[in-house]
Amino acid sequence: MTGKKGMNRRGFIKTSAFGLAGVGTALKGGSSQAASESGGESPKIKSYRTLGRTGFKVSDIGIGTSQTFPPAVMAAAMDAGVNYIDTGEGYGRGAAEKSIAEAIRGRDRKSLFITTKIRMDGIAGKDQVVEKVRQALERLQTGYVDCLMPSGPPTVAALKNEDFHQAMDQLKKEGLVRFVGVANHGGRGPAEGQTMDQFLLAAIDDGRFDLVLFVYNFLQKEAGERILEAAAAKNVATTIMKSNPLGRYFDMKQRAEQMKKDGQPLDERMTRSLAEMEETAKNAESFLQKNGLKTPAEIKAAALKFVLTDSRVHTLNLAFNTFDDVRDSLALSGTALRPAEKSLLAAYESECGRLYCRHACGICESSCPHSVPVNTIMRYSHYFETQGSEKFAMEKYAGLQTPKADVCRDCPGFCELSCPYGVPVRGLLNLAHAQLTLDERPFV
Repeated sequence: MTGKKGMNRRGFIKTSAFGLAGVGTALKGGSSQAASESGGESPKIKSYRTLGRTGFKVSDIGIGTSQTFPPAVMAAAMDAGVNYIDTGEGYGRGAAEKSIAEAIRGRDRKSLFITTKIRMDGIAGKDQVVEKVRQALERLQTGYVDCLMPSGPPTVAALKNEDFHQAMDQLKKEGLVRFVGVANHGGRGPAEGQTMDQFLLAAIDDGRFDLVLFVYNFLQKEAGERILEAAAAKNVATTIMKSNPLGRYFDMKQRAEQMKKDGQPLDERMTRSLAEMEETAKNAESFLQKNGLKTPAEIKAAALKFVLTDSRVHTLNLAFNTFDDVRDSLALSGTALRPAEKSLLAAYESECGRLYCRHACGICESSCPHSVPVNTIMRYSHYFETQGSEKFAMEKYAGLQTPKADVCRDCPGFCELSCPYGVPVRGLLNLAHAQLTLDERPFV
């Protein structure tokens, strides 16, 4: 089986993860430096951490999947020591759970920690919660899940849902659920729910949640650090998503060039927005050249090492869609951010931080006259662009019951004016609409 990046399982097994270009670190000559760190070994997990009060020894890099994937890719990751898997019923309408069932068949179940999520929207009564969990177990083809998370409105009040907690008590007694967790990446729409840290700090204080899943990366630190500190104080397990805030190095430039080539009519506002986005893309290219980096993969490695360096983090949820993903990610297990890499990330934040619309932020949403769910749309764009979950992202975007980003075309950009990070939000929303709807004319 061949992944879309060109490496098959045999090549993955035979090739050193550190001897190939593209694994890279954030330093010039990264692949050779990584090779010296590994001693030329095949890719494997080198660090395990205690997953909070669950007591499970978890690989520092785990699998977080929002789509179906080749089971052989996941098998390669598990063969190399990955033992944490995060999924949910909403990922491909349960298809991701079925893919996991195939991948784990025949393995020692006790050696794995599997987390899944159930939707709580419209749930009425404990029995409905219990039935949803039983259905998840059927899709996963396993006798129990190690951690069960509710998926629903990100409100503190929802954390107190007694139907959910009574169901968890019953399922724990039956041995079908071992621990309870909760995830959050901000509100679904303007003024909907609490901020990520408000929500998860309340969950930690509640005492009934053993694990939290949240956004943390080198461009979005403050909220995550508050959550990590509170979780450590109560021995709550911490798992991280969206640890890679990169992915837009060349997309903006390419779209800008295509628009010019097509001779699309642009009014004054559009021209100004386009010029701003072109300048942002040029800054990214310039940054790569100035720092001797050949590809964005090199700074991505440093971005992931930033999170791995924090001892309060137990595991990163990363997407493994190809054998290359396994190779590149496992090359970072057990590594820590070096001083030169730390300086490089600081320079990137200063020069190119405007490229990243902060996940779970939502600060700009209250200024939108159309109530566009900026946080949600940019999250779907992240799934499409950074995780390679194109179909999943497009389905989620199509299902939005709110105004979509097409209304941003004729807007003066109130969101951009209110963004404290200087992100060209309106332009990014237009790009997101284009990629999520196959619309090649985002600004017309």
